[in-house]
Formats: sequence, structure tokens, C-alpha cells
Amino acid sequence: MHNELLKKAFEKAEKETETNRVSPRAKLLSDFIFEDSREQYGEKSLRDKYAVATNNPESKIRLKKHAKEALSHYLGYEDYKDFLNANSEREIVSGSQVKLFVSKNKITIMISLVIITGLLIYNSVTRQRWMVWQKDHYIEVKFDLENYDIIQLKLYKEERIKNFKKIKPNCDYEFFNADGSVRVWYGKNIKRELEFFTDHGLHPETGKTLKPITQYMINKYICNNEYN
Repeated sequence: MHNELLKKAFEKAEKETETNRVSPRAKLLSDFIFEDSREQYGEKSLRDKYAVATNNPESKIRLKKHAKEALSHYLGYEDYKDFLNANSEREIVSGSQVKLFVSKNKITIMISLVIITGLLIYNSVTRQRWMVWQKDHYIEVKFDLENYDIIQLKLYKEERIKNFKKIKPNCDYEFFNADGSVRVWYGKNIKRELEFFTDHGLHPETGKTLKPITQYMINKYICNNEYN
């Protein structure tokens, strides 16, 4: 059922991104998997497995546990087990029955499909919440491809809105909690400039995983003020 799960996820992503191109849909799903599970699952892996699932239906793909759970959440299921139960209960209709039904109801089916597809796309895009990176924090926005590139639009996450900020810490900043855990992460932007953030995750511009701050980085790049 991993094949079916991935294909359904790409189908939903097509409606949300309003494109049938594989790469933008794979990026959206990869971002969602990371935000949902805090574990990465690359766009390339998703593209490759989707190609197998669609072009070689007899071949069985395998998704990592965190990926199949996250994609099940993306499709509205409680977990992967819930996805399996829901889809295994569906009645399987034979090809001959389908052909007979379609031949008798072609016009009705075509009209219904146009209406239903339009409603699904409208509801999906308008109900889903989105956010974009603005200078040093995320803000909530509407799905608007006239003002935002598809790469800029991220699925809305309240904890990202509240907790993920870009900062310019000085030497007196509290970089660690009382238990020694990290409070600051860092990474380079597209200009190769060092930047600091208040939570872990991906760099908003480059998409690369941020690294936890270390005393070495603090001494070299912050206390010596070399990153400004």
C-alpha cells in the first residue's frame, strides 16, 4: 500500500500547488514530512519512488516509517494504520462493471467530474493555511501564485510562526538552556552569509538543515563579531 499512499499524496499535492509537475509537488511533500516528523525525506527519493509507483505499478516501493506516517497525516488519516484500514475496506469493482457503467452514463459522469474537481480544488486551496518567510520570520498568507512563488509557500505551522525567528545575537545572548540544551541554530544564506535562528529546522532560503550552535561558533563568529 506504500504505492497507493504515495500516489494519493502526490494527487493531493497537485491540487494544492495547482501544477502537475513532479518537482514542486515532491518539495511540498518533503517539507511536510520534515515539519510533521522532524526527520528529513528528500525530494529526489520522493520523485524516484513516485516514478516507480506510476510507471511500474507491479513494483512495490518502500517508504521509511516516519515518511509513511507523515504522508498519512497529510491525507487526513490518524496514522498509517488508519490509512490501511480505510482503503482496504473499499469495495473493488471489476473492470467490466466500470466500463458498462461509464458507457451508460458518459455525459453525466463528465459533468459531475468537472463540478466535483472544481469544488475540490477550490475547497482544498482555500481551506489549507499557508505561510511564507518574510525577512526574519514566517507570516501567514493566502495561496497566491501571483505574489508568491510556489517554492516560497509553505504549509502553515503555528509553532513555526511563533518560535522560528532569525536573530542577531551578541556575546551576552543566552545560547543554552539551564540543562545545556541549545537555544540557537545557524546556517548560511544564499549569499554565503552566516545567520542565526531561534529554532531548529531548514534554512528559509536555502532549504538546508540548520546546525546547533557551539561554543566554538560563539567565540569565533559572535563574540568576535565576524559574521556582521
